[in-house]
Parts: sequence; structure tokens; C-alpha cells
Amino acid sequence: MKQSGLLLVVENEAKDLKNAADSARAVGFAEVEGKTSPYAARVFLEDRLANGPKLPDGILLDLDFGIESGYELLRFWHSNPSLRTIPLIVWSILGEEQKQMCGLFKVKKFVGKWEGNEALQDALKEILESQN
Repeated sequence: MKQSGLLLVVENEAKDLKNAADSARAVGFAEVEGKTSPYAARVFLEDRLANGPKLPDGILLDLDFGIESGYELLRFWHSNPSLRTIPLIVWSILGEEQKQMCGLFKVKKFVGKWEGNEALQDALKEILESQN
């Protein structure tokens, strides 16, 4: 399988970050950039917007960070036209209410962590397929 693309994974749980990175590579992402907080992800995206080299081809975002909230990064993504073109998947343990909130931000894909690796990989494949 040809590897291509960069996926930004925003996840604070080490095992979930590893799982997401492994799943991304398994479906064909060449690079995975992991950030353990929405703030770190925002700094990464702001730097890429200002200095390059390129924006990620997709973003995988958890919403539950304890003190911080994934919604802050979601707002930043939604309010920036250059970022809004990047496919964003919310991957969270949170449920139906959060899924509905994601609809307000025009998030096209919500994958519950309880749905397993196959659902996550299917969503990640959609990002890669949309790039071709």
C-alpha cells in the first residue's frame, strides 16, 4: 500500500494515541503528528499556517481532555477557512449529545471509541480517499 498524507492526532491518553497512530499507518498515512492537548495542536496548526511546510491532510480529535476541551480546537478549526477544508474526525468516548454538538460545527464524521478499530480505520480511509 502506498503511504501518503499527514494526520494530526489530538489525544491525551497514551494507549489511544498509539492506537490511532497505528490505525492511521495501517490504512496508508505516511506521517502521524501526535499532540496531547488541544492547545499544543492549535500551536502546531498556527505554526503550519504561518510557516509551513504544509497543513495536515486530516485531523483526528478527541473531545475529553479533563481541564482542556477539544471543543476549543474544534472552534478554532471551524472559524479558520484554511483549516476548515481539512477533514476532521471526532473520535471520542463521549456520546450522542457530543455527536449532536459536532453537527453544529459541521464535523462530517464522529466515531465513538467504543465502535472499535475497524470503524476508526474506515473513517481514516475516507480521508485518504478524498485526497486522491
